[in-house]
Amino acid sequence: MKELTHNAKIAVLKILNDIVNADNIVKDVEVDYMNEIARSFELADNYMVEVNNLVTLQALAIVRTLSTDLKQEIAQMMGKMIVIDKDINYNEVKLYNAVCESCNIERNFIIEDYPPEVTISGAYVNLK
Repeated sequence: MKELTHNAKIAVLKILNDIVNADNIVKDVEVDYMNEIARSFELADNYMVEVNNLVTLQALAIVRTLSTDLKQEIAQMMGKMIVIDKDINYNEVKLYNAVCESCNIERNFIIEDYPPEVTISGAYVNLK
């Protein structure tokens, strides 16, 4: 995703960070994945300062302007972030679907797409 601007990279990380924090549990594997993405984006080690200073609505506005292909890649990153801790949390999925709706990403999170050993947490009512 080298074709992203610096601001778009920070926006993607803001959205991923919101997903990480949606269940109020931050695991090392989630932080490691964020850092892996930041390295692939060639961002400075203090990238979280920019991420934390960006408002989520600004991040959504930035992502909304990206190409369909880039938005699909972002959806894949969000999906991986949701399951990387081996737990699919209701709040994380609601954020995923809200981002997709807000940014016109033609994709829904489908629990059945993930292995059965992944646990499910939170109140699952009207997920889609």
